[in-house]
Formats: sequence, C-alpha cells, structure tokens
Amino acid sequence: MSTPALEQSRIKAALLIHQGKSLYMGGKTYEIKQQGFELMKQGCLELNQYKKQEPSQDYSKLAEQKNDQYYKELQQMKQYLLSYENFVKEQQNKILDKKLENQNQIIENQNQRINRENIIIKEKLNVLWEDIAGLEQAKQSLKEAVIFPLQFPDLFQGSRQPWTGILLYGPPGTGKTFLAKACATECHGTFISVSSADLLSKYSGESEKSIKELFQLARSKKPSIIFIDEVDSLASDRESSGPSDNLKGVKNQLLTEFQGIGSNNDQVLVLGATNLPWAIDSAIRRRFEQRIYIPLPDYEERFHLIQNQLRQLPNNLTTDQMKELANKLDGYSGSDINNLIRDASFEQLRIMQKATHFKKVQIQNQMKYIVCSASDPQAEKIALKNIEQTQLKVPEIIYDDFLAVLPKCKPSVSKNDLEKYEDWTKQFGQKG
Repeated sequence: MSTPALEQSRIKAALLIHQGKSLYMGGKTYEIKQQGFELMKQGCLELNQYKKQEPSQDYSKLAEQKNDQYYKELQQMKQYLLSYENFVKEQQNKILDKKLENQNQIIENQNQRINRENIIIKEKLNVLWEDIAGLEQAKQSLKEAVIFPLQFPDLFQGSRQPWTGILLYGPPGTGKTFLAKACATECHGTFISVSSADLLSKYSGESEKSIKELFQLARSKKPSIIFIDEVDSLASDRESSGPSDNLKGVKNQLLTEFQGIGSNNDQVLVLGATNLPWAIDSAIRRRFEQRIYIPLPDYEERFHLIQNQLRQLPNNLTTDQMKELANKLDGYSGSDINNLIRDASFEQLRIMQKATHFKKVQIQNQMKYIVCSASDPQAEKIALKNIEQTQLKVPEIIYDDFLAVLPKCKPSVSKNDLEKYEDWTKQFGQKG
C-alpha cells in the first residue's frame, strides 16, 4: 500500500503529464509546444521517482509501463519539435534573405536613379569638328541629324526629316566616342551618355524600366541625343542568343522605345557606337537609319593626329619626320597612335633615370640640369633622385624616341578583323 506522500507524488506526476500533453497537442506555436514537452518530461521524471520508492511491486511495475509509454511519446514529440524548429529557422532565414534582397534592390534602384541624374552631360566637352581628322561622311551625317535641325527647323518638313538613329561602328580606338563628344560640344540640346552598366539590373523588370525612363527623360528634355556606347551588349542578335536569352525583354523594350509607340520621338536622336556591328539584332539594326563605318585613319589623318598630339608636348620633330612617322604607322588606330606617342614621351625619362652625369645649362636666365656624357667637361656625377624638380629641364621628344618604341608598340587591329568590317559595310553600312 502506498503512503500518502507517495500517492501525492504519483498524482503530481499524472497532472504534469496530462497538462504537458494537453498543452503540446493544443499548442499553435513552437514555444507553446516546447513548454508542453518540458512539462510532460518533468512529469515522467516524477513518475520515475515514484516507481523507485513504491514498495508495491504491482504498482511499481504499472508505473514503469506507463513511463515507458510516455517516454516513447516524448521521443516522438522531440523529433517533431526538432523538425519544426528547423522549419521555423528556415522560414526566418528566407524572410531575412527577402528583406536583405529588397534592401539591396532599393539601394540599387537609388544608385540607378543617381546614375540617371549623372548621365546628362551638362558641361561642354570642348571637342570641335575641326579636331577630328577626316571622317567627313560621319561628321556630315551627324550635322544633318544634330546641328542643322536645331539651327534650321523649318528646313525639315514632310519627307525631309532628320535621322533618328545613327550607328557608328568600326575597330576599337578609331574615334567613335570622340565623334560623340564633338556632338555633345556642338549640340545646344541635351546630351545623354549611357552604357549597358547604367541600364542593366539583376532584378527582373528593372532593366526594361530603366530603358523606358531613359527615353522618357530624353523626350522631356528634347531636343536631345541618347549616346549608347557598346550598344551590342544591349542589343545582341535574339536568334543566336536562343530561348534562354536573359536580355530578351531588354531588347523588346529597346525596340518599343525606338519605334516611339505611344510616344513622340521627334527631336530625339539615338546615337550608338559598337566594335561588333554583326552582333546587333537585325530589328534594332534597322532602327539605326544611318550605319557609318569609322575605319582606321589614313595617311593624312595619321599625320593630322600626330601633329595635334605633339603640339601638347615639347619636341624637336620636323614636319618631314612627322610625315615619315605617319607613313610607318599604316594599320594603326587612333588609340594605337596615342599610345605610341605616350610611350615615346617616356624615352627621355628612361634615359634620365639611367644617367649618371648631368650638366648645368642656362635656360631663360635659370640654370637647369640636362643629361650629358661622363666625358663632358661640365659633367657632374649626380643621380636623378638628387636633383630638385625646379632644377631639371623638361626633355624634348626626338624622332629617335619613336624609332626606339615602335618595335614594341604593335597595332591592335588584325587584317582579318578589317575584312569583317569591310564585308559588313558592303552589306549594311557606309564608309565614314
């Protein structure tokens, strides 16, 4: 027979088990179910203590059987709680990830809005048509599309409408962006310069929205020019891209805005530049009414470019030497020639770095150091690093500097590339 104290212990255990089980079964949240589990676990511990102290073997055995049953139920509850806890954590992580993604999207949208405010070129770039050697056809087409309609709007009536899309294409470094800068200088309207980085977003629908806003901005500030550099990255051929093309919506939006569906694109010129004209989608290519090939500079253009660049640097090259240099640089782009001149300008600095002797000469009532040989009577053995900046004469570039760097400054455009441009021009374009 159980004592009153043991009976009280059994009743307490039964109450805890009943309360815990009821709380667990009826709980709607993880916390309530966990609380019910703990109560039932405490009740099983109380029942185990009762079993150990119960003198009656029958009551003790009955308590043991019940406890085994409850422990099995506790194991099932524990497994459920673990899976439920993991599920809750997974959902919380998803919510946090979504919040973070939304915050990142808000930040990116804000950055894109900031970029869209910065894409309007408000300062004159000071690049004049006269600064561009050759490319007369390209300059004429741009004047017809940009300058003349603004100066003489009455001349453009009926079928005589200014061009709304011009594509400048050709090898890298031939002056396509330079032509766009000349447009920005001569244009009295709004010049908007963008690239794919300004328009593309990893978030669905944001790229299309950016393109729509770009054209809305141009229409609100017309007359305006939208200059899209490397337009092929936005408008690649849809057929070759396949069904998994992530930019298909971007291209469709670009086509819609080009056509001006539901909008008026008067006095809005789209000026595109690309090194890969054959990669542009055929429908978008058709929207560029003028497709102008910007080839490598010819002899006269190379000579003009060398003259312009050397005006900004101290040199002693004669006109004949410049002409000879222009002749040697056949096949070089404008960018290649600029790099060559830049490299040649370092030759005298390299000589000064290696020099061990300098001498002083009088220049404009000031004594300046110049490089000399060790056998010169006025030579001083001194390192370049020990000469003050104000005491050093800026060296002139000489013709031999160009001959020294010419073997390592190779042209960047191959003959195969030029053939591809020529073939595409015969089929779709015109020479600038």
